[in-house]
Amino acid sequence: MASALQLQDLADLLPKDGVQSATKLGLSLRPDLGADAWSRLVAGVIKIAGRSSGSRVTLTVWLGDLLAYGEGRYRGQIKEYATAAGLEPGTLRMAKLVCLRIPVSSRLDTLSWAHHWEIGAAFRDPGDIKRWLERAARGGYSKAELRKLIRAHLAASRASAKAEESPRASFVLMRELRAMERFLGSHPKVWKQWSPTTCRQALGEIEAVVGLVEALKERAGVSEPCEASGN
Repeated sequence: MASALQLQDLADLLPKDGVQSATKLGLSLRPDLGADAWSRLVAGVIKIAGRSSGSRVTLTVWLGDLLAYGEGRYRGQIKEYATAAGLEPGTLRMAKLVCLRIPVSSRLDTLSWAHHWEIGAAFRDPGDIKRWLERAARGGYSKAELRKLIRAHLAASRASAKAEESPRASFVLMRELRAMERFLGSHPKVWKQWSPTTCRQALGEIEAVVGLVEALKERAGVSEPCEASGN
């Protein structure tokens, strides 16, 4: 990703009209940006990306913001834009989707674009996105760790939905949860004395459980976030 100096160099290459600010996490555009100015910006970013071997992530984000802003001003041109910028069409489509779901004003400087990508690709509800951005920033997760947590959460949510559809499955799941609760409650001295390394290993074994707890808290309306995965 671009450093501060590289970022300013990139910003200086953009057409001046229409841009409020340019950061490593996005391009803030004027609300009254006209079609001609928008087209010049798209062409400018594509030109920079096409001749730049570095700063590819930053330029992809900027192009994603432009496409998100220009919704309806182009049809079937993403593939053309991507080819000209040296990107895969799928990458550019996903960048646009993430930019639509997470406006520049909602992005957190403490997180990388990769973190925003994982969250924006997985969730569409603004409330869910806000909670996960805050959780990722608070937990200091790597991209891989965040992806695993999100996948576990989504898997648990699907399992919970299926369980609700089946009274028998719901009964069995609740019975197993009670058994696990009794077992853990009878061995508190064991897991309370685990080392940080053992705790991390244990968390890797119970990703689905962590995801289930998060999903249950959300569905039950419990506001406090689950901190188990951040230990």
